Amino acid sequence: MMGSKIIYELTKTDLEEVLSNQLNNILHDKLFSRYQDRLISVNCVAEIHGITRDTVVKYANANLIPYEKKGNLYKFSLAEILQVDFHKLKTRRRYN
Repeated sequence: MMGSKIIYELTKTDLEEVLSNQLNNILHDKLFSRYQDRLISVNCVAEIHGITRDTVVKYANANLIPYEKKGNLYKFSLAEILQVDFHKLKTRRRYN
């Protein structure tokens, strides 16, 4: 059985881009993983992103943002909420 060998040629710029992307992914995962178990309220989400409390609830009810419901309270993972782009959500207007 013959083996084959694949050889890639990368420029210095290509290599730097690949390494930069890998480093960014590692830092991203490390940064947000520390907040994964921290739950925050609707008011905190609204304050962090500069939107109204009602908007947070509308987005949650439309399943545009991840949440947990504890009784009648909405709770959000801080790590997940920090990664949500609310500007993009405003343009979607899929909520009721």
